Amino acid sequence: LSVVGLLEQLSGDGILFSEVEANFQLSPGGVKLFNSRAVGPSMGITMDGVYSNASRRMAMQGVISPLYVVNRPLGFLFSREGEGLFGFNYALNGSADAPKGSVNPLSVFTPGIFREMFRAPPPKPAQQVQN
Repeated sequence: LSVVGLLEQLSGDGILFSEVEANFQLSPGGVKLFNSRAVGPSMGITMDGVYSNASRRMAMQGVISPLYVVNRPLGFLFSREGEGLFGFNYALNGSADAPKGSVNPLSVFTPGIFREMFRAPPPKPAQQVQN
């Protein structure tokens, strides 16, 4: 969805993220990730969730915002840091070796602040073990 991202991929270096920030809570049981984000000219991505050391399973969710260099100025007042006005909700669940990913394509029609209203709360460790 991004010309900038396509050019980055063609150069062989992958997608460039110019800024990465994450809040996390480390415990003997695993890691809880919240309010994390990575942004670059071609994409913005956020992530919240948990990872269990014992089961090596994860339950993560967030938003991928394509064309971030254009999308972010449009959503600056209406979306969370790291997300643009338009973005796709995604989830990663299961084993860290082979997580299952899902994307809600209709979430692109839920701009900025409204996306936050419909976002599920971050997964809790007990929920993660059941996945």
